[in-house]
Amino acid sequence: MTGPDLQVLRPASVAEALSLAGEGASQLVAGGTALQLGWAKGLPKPGCLIDIGRIAGLKGIQPAADGFRIGALTTLGALERDRAIGENLPLLAAAVRATAGPAVRNLGTLGGNVAGRMGCLLPALLATDAKLEIVSPAGHAVVSLAQWLAAAPSAGLIKAVIVRPQPTAARWTHRKVGLRAAFTPSVAGVAGLVETAHDRIIVARLAASGGGQAARLDRAEALLVGRHLREIDWAELHAAILEETPAIDDAWRSDRYRRSVVANALVFGLGGKLSQGAHSPRRRTVPSGNPPAEILVSRSEIGASWHQRPDGAPKIAGRLEYLTDHREPGMLVGRIRRAGVPHAKIVSIDTSAAEALPGVAAVVTHRDIAGSNAFGIVVQDQPALCFDKVRYIGDAVAAVAAVDTKTAERALALIRVEYEPLPIVSDPQQALAAGAEPVHVSGNLQCSFEFTRGDAATAFAKAAHIVEAVYETPSQMHGFMETEGGYAFVGTDGTLNVFAGGQHGRRDSMQLSRILGMPQEQIRVVTSPTGGAFGGKDELTVQPALALLALKTGRAVRLHLDRAESVIAGTKRNAMCIHMRTACDAEGRLLAQQVDVIADAGAYASLGPGVLETALEHACGPYVVPNVLSSGRLAYTNNGVCGAFRGFGANQMAFAVECQLDRLAEAAGIDIIEIRRRNLREPSTRGHLGQQVAPSERLAEMLQAAAADPIWAKPRGPSFDGYETIGVGMAMNYQGNGLGTLPPDPAGGALRLAPDGVIEALYGLDEMGQGLLTSVKAAVAGALGCGRDDVRPVTGDTAATPESGSSTASRGTHVVWRVAAVAAPSFTRDLLAAAGQVLCREAGKLALAPGGIVERHSNSGSLLMSFAELAEALPPDRLPVAAVRSSFRNRTIWKAMHA
Repeated sequence: MTGPDLQVLRPASVAEALSLAGEGASQLVAGGTALQLGWAKGLPKPGCLIDIGRIAGLKGIQPAADGFRIGALTTLGALERDRAIGENLPLLAAAVRATAGPAVRNLGTLGGNVAGRMGCLLPALLATDAKLEIVSPAGHAVVSLAQWLAAAPSAGLIKAVIVRPQPTAARWTHRKVGLRAAFTPSVAGVAGLVETAHDRIIVARLAASGGGQAARLDRAEALLVGRHLREIDWAELHAAILEETPAIDDAWRSDRYRRSVVANALVFGLGGKLSQGAHSPRRRTVPSGNPPAEILVSRSEIGASWHQRPDGAPKIAGRLEYLTDHREPGMLVGRIRRAGVPHAKIVSIDTSAAEALPGVAAVVTHRDIAGSNAFGIVVQDQPALCFDKVRYIGDAVAAVAAVDTKTAERALALIRVEYEPLPIVSDPQQALAAGAEPVHVSGNLQCSFEFTRGDAATAFAKAAHIVEAVYETPSQMHGFMETEGGYAFVGTDGTLNVFAGGQHGRRDSMQLSRILGMPQEQIRVVTSPTGGAFGGKDELTVQPALALLALKTGRAVRLHLDRAESVIAGTKRNAMCIHMRTACDAEGRLLAQQVDVIADAGAYASLGPGVLETALEHACGPYVVPNVLSSGRLAYTNNGVCGAFRGFGANQMAFAVECQLDRLAEAAGIDIIEIRRRNLREPSTRGHLGQQVAPSERLAEMLQAAAADPIWAKPRGPSFDGYETIGVGMAMNYQGNGLGTLPPDPAGGALRLAPDGVIEALYGLDEMGQGLLTSVKAAVAGALGCGRDDVRPVTGDTAATPESGSSTASRGTHVVWRVAAVAAPSFTRDLLAAAGQVLCREAGKLALAPGGIVERHSNSGSLLMSFAELAEALPPDRLPVAAVRSSFRNRTIWKAMHA
């Protein structure tokens, strides 16, 4: 099955537009800004768009007998700038200003906002009792907006919206909660207009949208009409709005939350008040204790310890060149053909038309892969280019290289892929059910874990309090500023050079070696600087396509995903469903924890197994629980790809654990700080699985600081304007470093004196905005006793740096510090020995200092020799080098070696 190209027709009249609309699967469009709203909700894309933007007579704002007639093609920007609208329809004007951003308002039209039935202006138009002028095959009609929304959609074209002016003394309100992002409706939108005579309400129009289609709140309006303003029972009105508001329940917000937002906004917006509920016993009302000593960090407070990031100035000035910024003459532009369907067998791939297009240098498919068409950090289950089936809409099927972007995109459109659709697997729990459509031949269970300690069943039987709940955490996009991309070329010596943002260059080169059937030594990977990653670039992204195109064309090729493609194809956080049962005794001391997790792997494993294992490792958080029963399953679905994301599984578990502690505090009548204090781990004790935990924990100090914070004394409940509900809570996050026991977790680095006299710190880690370069300078200077300016970090280049492992899972800082600490003694010894020979002094009487070599215990601190002078005095092959290597897996052993 091949998807047809989208056709755009441009009629010259309303009659022609209606005629075209009746011919088949088509959609009327003007500004086009609302199209993505429907598509994001899963509505089918039409085969034809009918652009009515050129039809005369559908624009403009005109006075009418009953108010203003606003043409359907009038842009929101024009409404915003119209003085008459602002003076006579302040409610509508406020709603327009709150809709999208200026660029969208200059494109989006009033008719499009209405016609999509989910527009942000609908509550305001309903509250102002707007009417629609509609032309259909049946003729011309004027109907109220409320009636039109209540009826089933029918053929017709909105010519104009008619709105009568607001009475000057009318009381009105408008609120839009949750900005529209990524073409999704706002969380909630409300509008209300109340007309009075002698302080008695004669007209009330309330309208709301709880994430879907807006509607009038007739029953709530009836409670207001006829009442004196002083007689309004705001609590009764609030309850009526809660019951009547149409709201959707989805992964982003619950229907209960949306209704609460609507009710609060309308009540407070119209001048009402609600009494604040009494505090629960578990909620603290005042701060307690004294905060621990704090270190204030500022230039004035810490003086000489204040340093600037070495990459700060060029980044601020916009001069730093990222890998996706690179351009050179003759460079080709690469693009990737995505599957576009979530689950299907590939019947055929025809690239002949794309290859024949002038300006196309190469088209690659699975047939161009000489090695193994599979990659993955833990399990090699993801094809570089799909050959038998596609498992999510972002799967790569083919790639092209052309002379420019336009040609490359035209070539993608010419690639014909025929699919045989397969049932979509979108729910991880259903994926594990018997008879579910298999995403992989092996089935949908990627892996499972089970850990036990003690006797949980007996502990639950003896417990005073037990709380049980299910917690769902969603998938999440990293949102790094620089989307996936880079460039590749084959050097004159035959080396394949791949410059692409990543988090583990040596592993990338190893995976490319498998795919390409090339020796790893012939592949150089450069991964720094990267414009943000957070785990989202730990797995291969564009590198296979870049490498294949560069090898096939013999030319430099650049490829950079735009934001939309990055969202479709990029790695996400693993969504989890966590079933947790927790028990404590009468004093609130934890007795048992039972956890069952179902995690969404997406289409491929990537680092999902490590994420799930880490989540279960944190199943008790920072608390002592003597009896634990935990299990987890990772399920394949067609929901994109998931893997490493900041927190690496610990965040999802922390959310559930901390909610359980709050609920146990409620059940036991104990303060939320106190229940945590009674169960807190002691530093240097082992974790609930017996794992060793670093002694650097400062949990008690953090809890003490939280307890003493003055925020507990601040007012809570609805804000003065009802726009927000103010609350105070706390949670503790507990997160280990490293990748767990599943993926290889190597580490290492080196220090050397460069020929120009700078001490180079060689790390195969990546600078991606987290401050790696600063950490390297600080750690090495601190370990050696030299100055920070004496240190030059060299990172993210497999041709220049040793294996350091992945820049993920909070492990980079430890690697930097540990390499510096272990390598420093031998490197210092070699530097001083070399300096002693040159200076004809005993090495034991020399020391390193900022800038070079000094006499040990000298009061003057004068340099005997600079590092540059030492380097110049030594033969290149005698410049001191100290290398370190280790592994986080099993027992960590750090070894220093002389190069």
